[in-house]
Amino acid sequence: MDISKQENKEYDFASSMQPMLGQQNLVKNALQDLALDTHAIEEVMTYAATGIDKHRTIFIDWLASKNIHTAAETLVFTQGAQQGIYTCLQILTHKEDFILHEELAYPGFFRAVDACGLKPLAVPLTKDGLDTEALEHYCQQHRPKVLYITPNMQNPTNIRYTAEVLEKIVALSQQYDFYIIEDDVNYCLPEDWRTPLQQLAADRVFYVSSLSKYVAGGLRIAFTLVPEGWQKEFNLNLHSQCWMVSTINIELASRFLMHESFQYNQELLAQEMRYRQKRFMEFSVKHHLEATEGGLNVWLKLPPQFNMNQLSGYLNSKNIKVRTADLFNHPATTPTKENAIRMALGSFTYREEFDQALTAFESSLLEFISHQQEPVI
Repeated sequence: MDISKQENKEYDFASSMQPMLGQQNLVKNALQDLALDTHAIEEVMTYAATGIDKHRTIFIDWLASKNIHTAAETLVFTQGAQQGIYTCLQILTHKEDFILHEELAYPGFFRAVDACGLKPLAVPLTKDGLDTEALEHYCQQHRPKVLYITPNMQNPTNIRYTAEVLEKIVALSQQYDFYIIEDDVNYCLPEDWRTPLQQLAADRVFYVSSLSKYVAGGLRIAFTLVPEGWQKEFNLNLHSQCWMVSTINIELASRFLMHESFQYNQELLAQEMRYRQKRFMEFSVKHHLEATEGGLNVWLKLPPQFNMNQLSGYLNSKNIKVRTADLFNHPATTPTKENAIRMALGSFTYREEFDQALTAFESSLLEFISHQQEPVI
């Protein structure tokens, strides 16, 4: 594919997705296998309000291979992690309750908060994760019901929580009686991924994850690990949104999840993202910019003399899309002081396309800087 001759090319550094490196073949092969299995086809065509047991068994085995050990009844499938987050809020809170979250957080979480009529409280972030002193102050003042965090790879800053911060969060959860929604959807390289907080506090943590950032977002394959005592209520609320989660996509995932072709695909994905992170970090060092890499994204802090929204607008005029820090800030909370942009590195299928996009970004950034330095007459 000669991408160099494409005119008016749009470079999408805004959409956090993974490059297609054979995931389509995983699904194609699973579909072909399913087409030859009449019994399995009949199973996914039948109502199964709580899902199909064999699917749950396969996912439990896969999670065990990742050092996540849990009982089958704990795992509940959802149509995307967003539904898992919304369902947690539905059963754990009432309208007007306070809910804690990282000061910069996944915008979809804010949509769920607004739909539930909740009052968001933004907890400051440090280089080690949440500011636990501020967290405790909020707990004393507002008695929140829930804390939402992305500790493995914070979205959007790529901060990785320390063990000390996580232990303190669990202790505060027990002391002030709030539950934790642990969102582990973001892609992590194998060397960065850690065993979830849920494994340390299964009675306090609702663990939400999916295959969206590892395989494909359109499949809507996600699950929540629900603490004992909340499973019946979680399922009932889920059924109020949809009578059952479609089992055909979970059937497809069950057919490729433990297959060697899936492991190979994930190794390719990791190799590619290591390359792209390395290239971007070399770029940031070259231009004396502060960046934090992680998974599919890079968090690029801007010098104070450069306004993130002005830069975003200039890049947009060059057909380069990025996301500014304020898009991860709830309007009802204090506006963020962060002057940064999130750069998603995975939406380019071909490495050559990514390299070209990075070159275009570098050129446009230098043009923007030169315009900022022009004297005003």
